[in-house]
Amino acid sequence: MERFSRREIEKIKKLADEIGVDRGLLLRLAEEDYQFGCQRLGFPIPKVGRKSALLFQCEMFQRAFLRRLKLPENYPRELLKVLNRIEEVIGWNFVKRIYSDKGTLVQPLFDALNDLVDSFEFLAKRALPKRIVYYAFRDPLTEVFNRHFLQEQLHFLSRNRDNFPVGVIYLDLDDLKKVNDTYGHKVGDLYIQQFASILRSSVRKGDLVFRVGGDEFLILIPKADEQVLNRILCRIVLNTENVNMERELPVPISFSAGWSLWSSPEEPFEEALDRADRMMYLNKFSG
Repeated sequence: MERFSRREIEKIKKLADEIGVDRGLLLRLAEEDYQFGCQRLGFPIPKVGRKSALLFQCEMFQRAFLRRLKLPENYPRELLKVLNRIEEVIGWNFVKRIYSDKGTLVQPLFDALNDLVDSFEFLAKRALPKRIVYYAFRDPLTEVFNRHFLQEQLHFLSRNRDNFPVGVIYLDLDDLKKVNDTYGHKVGDLYIQQFASILRSSVRKGDLVFRVGGDEFLILIPKADEQVLNRILCRIVLNTENVNMERELPVPISFSAGWSLWSSPEEPFEEALDRADRMMYLNKFSG
């Protein structure tokens, strides 16, 4: 069970208790399903977290476990192959067509499943990947990048020393709680969206804007120095002022910001982030 964290193992055990099966059996099934799913994906999907965590939060896989456990010992092998293949196709863990002896009673089912596999693989390889990647890595409210993509980019940046120093800007919208309490969360969401738009328009092409909390944003700036950070911060201030003049907002948009330089791959990113975070809070509460 070294593939699973202690928390995930406890979730599997809890599921076993809920559906009334042996914990050890469900843990073994979990291990098999994890290995099978990781090896048989038909196309690359974003790593949005441990695959095991995704599997066990999904009702589909829970139902699959139940179906498998309720089968009698003498269940026909051919029908079991069909059932397994259906689970693969539904879960998108497919990579090849099914081959079986011609003339079996379930051959029409195999043929139908092969057609379904072909159509799914066509969609997966031709139509869906870009859309999947986009929505897996984007914050749905603002369409800037999310925390999942932040982890991917930290790994990517740290593999290439040419990206360093990396500028880190941490920003927090001021008075959003007051806006939400006074005008409602719908108006608060508009403030968040507007601020995200300001940030996107203020950075360079290769810079990355993330929404990391309700009203908190992070910008990563490869190949940065203090002058680059200063220019971007000045653009953010200027663009915010322009929006406040052009739009009739109930409360002007304001923010607090902190910044630092992530000096090298050897330095933990958390240290650079902590410096920017402390500066941001210092600026927020010092007025």
